[in-house]
Amino acid sequence: MRWFCLMLIFLPGFLLAQPVLELGAGTSESSSSDARLAAVDTASGYVARIDLNKPGQIAEALRRAEAHFQSEDYFDSLNKSAGPIAFVIFGSDVAMFFKQNYSMYKTTVDLAARLSSLGVIDIRVCQVSSKAIGLDRDDLLPFVSPVDFGPAELKRLLEEEDYSFF
Repeated sequence: MRWFCLMLIFLPGFLLAQPVLELGAGTSESSSSDARLAAVDTASGYVARIDLNKPGQIAEALRRAEAHFQSEDYFDSLNKSAGPIAFVIFGSDVAMFFKQNYSMYKTTVDLAARLSSLGVIDIRVCQVSSKAIGLDRDDLLPFVSPVDFGPAELKRLLEEEDYSFF
């Protein structure tokens, strides 16, 4: 019985420590775990990591955000002030967030709308990409925000706003 109680005491700390340890993996610099923990705790916000060369990455990233929202860690998080996870969409994938394409992407769009309404995510769509495929910003779904140039917005969030990848 004591073993079980000890496991219950230490297990949450171990589970929370794993992501911190992953941040230092693959680096040759030696840094203390306190510095890595500070880096996690001081992130201004998070941006979804999406590989635009692989189909289905947006849906997969949305499912990861949903799983995070449903986890206890989301509600116990020290980073509540970080706000929603930014999804910066550019390239041909922007098409899924326009009214005329809703029926084609219904499942993914419904998940995105639900997470957006809950404040879990914030979707930003590149206007350069939209114009390149003949779509007008007036036809964006109501929960989506336009940005002038997606790659620049992603760079701005990571470098100027001190966001980290989710």
